[in-house]
Amino acid sequence: MASFMRDILAWALATEIAGLAVLPLLRSFFGNRRDAALLSRPIGLAAVAYLSWCLSLWTPIGFTRLAAMLSILALAAVSWVVRRRSPAADAAAAPLWGDEERLALILFWSATGIFLLIRAAGPAILGAEKFMDLGFLNSLARFSGMPPTDPWMAGKTINYYYWGYLLAATQAKLSGVAPLTAYNLAVATFAGFSFVASVCLGLRLSRGDLGVGLASGVATVFAGNLAGAFDAWSNPFATDFDYWHASRVIAAGNTINEFPFFTFFHADLHPHLLAFPYFIAAFAVAQRWLERQRAGWREWPTLLLVAFVAGTARAASLWNMPAMGILLIACGALAVTRGERLPRFRSAVLGGLVGLAVFVVSIQMFRPYNASFHLEEHGLGRTTMFSGILEFLGVWEILFAIAVAGLWPRPSADDERSRRMRDLGLTLTAALCLLLALTLRAPALSIVFFLALLALSATWRSLHAPDGDTAGVFAGFLLLLGLGMVAGCELIYFKDNYGAELQRMNTIFKFYHQAWPLLAVGGAVFAGRAWFAGARKSVFFRLLIASTALAALLWPINVAVSRFRQRDGPFSLDARGPLARRNPGDASAIDWLLKNAPNGSVILEATGDPYSEFARISSHTGIPTVLGWANHEGLWRANDPEVAERAARVNFFYTEADPRMAWETIQKYRVTHIVLGDLERRTYPSAERVAGLPFLAPGVSFGTTTVYRVAPGDGQAPTP
Repeated sequence: MASFMRDILAWALATEIAGLAVLPLLRSFFGNRRDAALLSRPIGLAAVAYLSWCLSLWTPIGFTRLAAMLSILALAAVSWVVRRRSPAADAAAAPLWGDEERLALILFWSATGIFLLIRAAGPAILGAEKFMDLGFLNSLARFSGMPPTDPWMAGKTINYYYWGYLLAATQAKLSGVAPLTAYNLAVATFAGFSFVASVCLGLRLSRGDLGVGLASGVATVFAGNLAGAFDAWSNPFATDFDYWHASRVIAAGNTINEFPFFTFFHADLHPHLLAFPYFIAAFAVAQRWLERQRAGWREWPTLLLVAFVAGTARAASLWNMPAMGILLIACGALAVTRGERLPRFRSAVLGGLVGLAVFVVSIQMFRPYNASFHLEEHGLGRTTMFSGILEFLGVWEILFAIAVAGLWPRPSADDERSRRMRDLGLTLTAALCLLLALTLRAPALSIVFFLALLALSATWRSLHAPDGDTAGVFAGFLLLLGLGMVAGCELIYFKDNYGAELQRMNTIFKFYHQAWPLLAVGGAVFAGRAWFAGARKSVFFRLLIASTALAALLWPINVAVSRFRQRDGPFSLDARGPLARRNPGDASAIDWLLKNAPNGSVILEATGDPYSEFARISSHTGIPTVLGWANHEGLWRANDPEVAERAARVNFFYTEADPRMAWETIQKYRVTHIVLGDLERRTYPSAERVAGLPFLAPGVSFGTTTVYRVAPGDGQAPTP
C-alpha cells in the first residue's frame, strides 16, 4: 500500500508541476483564469514533452528525466516573465492559485480518480493491443535516444506514430514511476485531461455556465451508447458482463465503434486514447483565437500556441490530421469577423490562408518526428457496405437526441398556425433527407442529413444575431463537423490491409471517436440554450433530457460495478501483481532482466499471433526482441520480407536447435539473452533442446521460465 500511494503522489506532483509551469502563459492567452486552469495540466505535459524531445535531438542530454526537469524550469521562467509583464495593473500581485484553480483541480482529479479506481480494480495489462502499448511505453521510458527503439524488432526504430507514448513516457520519467504502474496511471490521467478539456470547451461556448460545462464533460467522457444501455438493462451488474459488444454494434462486429468511456475503461493505451484530450483542447484554443479578432502575424504567440496544440493532437494520432486542418482553416476564415457574421469572400480567403499557414506550422513543428517513421498509404475507396438505421442509432441515438432537443425549431409565436408551419417544414425536410439517403443507398444518412440541416439553421441564425453570437457559430461548427465525419464513413473509407469484409473497420473506429466529443459538446451547448430559453417548461423536453441522461449512464455504471465484482487481488495500479499470479516464472524473469540486462541487450523469445501473450518479455521490459507480433510489424513496415525472415529464424532456432544456424541468428540480431518458458514449450514442442546449445551460459531459472545468457565468444560458432 505504501508504494501504491507513493506512486500516485509522485505522479500527481509531476502533473501539477507541469501544469503550474504553463499556467501564467495560458492566462495571458485566454484572458481569464478559468480556461487556463482547466487546460494547464494537459498542455503543460505536452509542452514539457515537446521541449524534452527537442533536447534529445539537439543535446547529449537525451530523452531523460533531466531533460524533463530542465524543460519545466524553462517553461516556468518564460511564465514568470509573462506574468511580470502582464498589462493588468494587479497581475503581479494577483494570487497564483485561487477559486478557479481549485475548481479545475477538483474537476480534474475527480474524473481521474474514477478511472484510477477502475484501473486499480483490474490493473492487468493483458488482451487486445495492450502488449504493444506497454512495449512502446517501456521502450521510451527505458531508452533516451530518438527515434525510439522498436521493442518488437531488434535493431530497428519504431515505425508507427509514437508521440502519444512519448507524452506518457515523459510523465513516467518526470515522476519516477515504473512503466508497469505508469501505464495504468496514464490511462486515468488522460481521461481526466479529456474531461477538463471538454468542460473548458463547454464553458466557453455557454458563456461560463457550469451546468453546460459539466454536461459537456460527462457527455464526452462518461456517457455510453444506446446499444450498451440495452445490454446493461438486460444483464445488470453481471460478473461476466460482455462490455465488448457495445463497441462492435455496426456490421455485426466488422467495424469498431468505440466511444470515450469504453476507450478509457478497456484501457488500450493506444494513440486514439493518448491524442483524445489534445483533440478537444485544440478546439478550445482555436475558438479563443477566433474570438480574439487579432489574426495578424503580430499575434504570432497566439498562432504558435494554436499550432502547437493542434500539432500535438495530430502527432499523437495521424487520423486527427483532417479535422485539425478543417478546424484551423475555418477559424482563420471566420476570425476576421470573430465569427459574429459571415466574412466577405476576399477576407474569408485571406483568413483561410492564415489558418492554412498555421496548420502547416503545426506539422513543421514536429518535422523530425514525422520523418522518423513512414507508414504506407493506400488512398481512399468508395464504401460498398452501409450502416442499418437501427444499428446506427444503437451508437448515436443518445447524442443525437440531446442535439435534437437543443436544435428543434420553436415557433416565435405561440399559435397553432406557427406550429403547423414548423411541423410541415420539418416533415418535408425529413422526407427530402430520406430520399437523398436512399438515392445514395445509405439509409442512415437520412438521420445525419436531417440533423445537419437543423445544425446549419441554428448556425445561420447565430451568424445573423443582432449582437453577434460567436459561441453559437462555433457550437454549430462542432455539430456540423462531427456529423460530416459520421456521414463520411457511409460514403468513403481509408484503404488498409484488412480486406473488403473489414473495409470500414478503421475508418469508423477513428472518425466516430473524433465525432463523439464534437457532438457531445455541441449538443450540450444547444440543449443548454434551449433550457434557458424556456424549453425547461416543456414536460416532453425535461423527460427527453432525463431519459437520455439515464440511458447514457447505464452502461458505464454497469461495467464499473462489474469490474469491481471481478476484482482478483487487492486494489493496485501495479500490473506486476496480475502478471505474477498469471505466470510467476515469467514475472520473476522480467524482474531479473530489468535489473541485470545492460543497455544494448537483445532477447530472443517466442513469436506468434497478435492479441496474445507472444512478445510478453520484450513488452514488459522494453528490451528489444528479434520479433514480436509479426502481424503488426508487417502492417507497419508494408510487409517487409525481413519480418517473415525473422519469424522463420525464431521458429528454426527453437525447433531445430542447430548450433551453427542458431549462432548465425544470434550474431545477426546481436542476441544476448534467450528465454525458455511455458509459451516457448507450447509453441515449439522441441524447444527444450535450446538448453543444450554450446554457446549459452548456465541459465537462471524462475520456476518454469529460464533465461540463458549468450556466453562471450570470438564471433565463431563454438564446436558442439
